[in-house]
Amino acid sequence: MTNKSVCISLLFISMFPVKLYAGSLDSYFAGVKTITADFTQILVHGENEQVTKGLIYIVSPNKFRLDYQHPYKQLYIADGQSLLSYDEDLEQLIIKPQGDVLSNSPAMVLSNPKMLDRDYKVEFQGKWDGAKWYLLSPKRADTNFEQIRLAFKDNKLITMELKDSFGQFNRLSFTKVKYNSAISATTFKFTPPAGVDVIKE
Repeated sequence: MTNKSVCISLLFISMFPVKLYAGSLDSYFAGVKTITADFTQILVHGENEQVTKGLIYIVSPNKFRLDYQHPYKQLYIADGQSLLSYDEDLEQLIIKPQGDVLSNSPAMVLSNPKMLDRDYKVEFQGKWDGAKWYLLSPKRADTNFEQIRLAFKDNKLITMELKDSFGQFNRLSFTKVKYNSAISATTFKFTPPAGVDVIKE
């Protein structure tokens, strides 16, 4: 994925993490079928920093939509069968089977929390500014992500930080978070404008 992707960031780590069972983290997602939120993403690679904003829609267990709106428009949709990525500037739509492409990605962590116990070692790191922080370390070696951190406040996810194997750091801050609100099936459908180059892999 490119620097415009969803993936990547860790800003700080507790020096004395206390290991908890994944179930203590799963409790934040118990009964949650859908999530909608605005997000601000800060992507850092070396000395370069990129800030983007958009909307996220998640339906458990395997659907999500990331709608980047500023400073560029880019769209990612996983509908349970295919992964679509649309770049408005490039006038290009790429479609590939969803399969296991996202099985160990942050987006699927949120859309399928049951993966936490299977794929990640979960550690409770403590509480800062009223938020409880958890560190997720992948159990598998074939993942692009070295670490994922999640912060919850008032029982809702407010921050997701990731560090990837390419030296990139990514922080997603969520606002206007809503759980279990109705999401139309059309949210996960997309018809490209005329003239867009469609690539199927």
